[in-house]
Amino acid sequence: MNDYKILVVDDEQNIREIFQAFLRDMGYKVTSAIDGLDALEKIAVEKFDLYIVDIYMPRMGGLELISRLKEIHPSAVIIVTTGYSGLDVDFRSIRQSAFMYLAKPIQPDELIRAVESGLAQKQGLKLDKPVLETEDPPESDKQPELLLLRGFSTDQVLHFKGIGTVKEYQAGDFIPMDKEDGSMIFVEKGYLNVYYNTDLVDSLKAGDIWGEETFVTPGALFTSLKAHSNAVIRYFPRKRLIEFFTYTDKGLTDRYMINMIQCMNVKWRRSIVRLGLLSRNNPADDVR
Repeated sequence: MNDYKILVVDDEQNIREIFQAFLRDMGYKVTSAIDGLDALEKIAVEKFDLYIVDIYMPRMGGLELISRLKEIHPSAVIIVTTGYSGLDVDFRSIRQSAFMYLAKPIQPDELIRAVESGLAQKQGLKLDKPVLETEDPPESDKQPELLLLRGFSTDQVLHFKGIGTVKEYQAGDFIPMDKEDGSMIFVEKGYLNVYYNTDLVDSLKAGDIWGEETFVTPGALFTSLKAHSNAVIRYFPRKRLIEFFTYTDKGLTDRYMINMIQCMNVKWRRSIVRLGLLSRNNPADDVR
């Protein structure tokens, strides 16, 4: 065990646990905090060598935490993470205050390189500072299929997609989803509408995925899908996914779980923005 101390600040419990597991395996001492206020309480009693901070958190978000942290420890080495290209993120402030910016989903080797580089800088080694993301918001939520399989080799991607079954649908057809076993789909071609009861809540295009949460919770589906145009769908039943990962290296399974959590996180945050825009543009009918 080395003497480096790392503080992971993220409101998602699964992310905190995954980061802690990888970093502790590397020999680091890791503490976690659930948001900015919790982090400040821990910083008040203990000094850390490196901070991994998420942007979007309740009570106190990452940007405010970074500002407060820089007041307390001006030389603090901070790695910023986020899985959502929010409209209100000041990326210039991040570039000025953070050592590195990582767009979720973050792969273990990517996290390891970032941490090692950050700690090397803290020790004053003459290494080039990593190039941060551009000042424009990250585009990690544009290709969910690519995010889900990020870190897979070409052969692994082909093998994974090979366990799926391709079906074609005409415009207006309902897309059946197996609620018993759980079923994830990739949209290979066309457009789908997502309904909750009779309300249109989302739309999918080629490259989008749906139902990835059924890998963990088979009965999680509560929406219905309808082809808006002629569409080609690739189905992945939960049983086939379990068989695939049963005979695959555990590291790939861990990587898939990280990707899946981040895809769901991106989708959830994107839905929040859509609901916010909808509420501003469509006042409640009962308001007079």
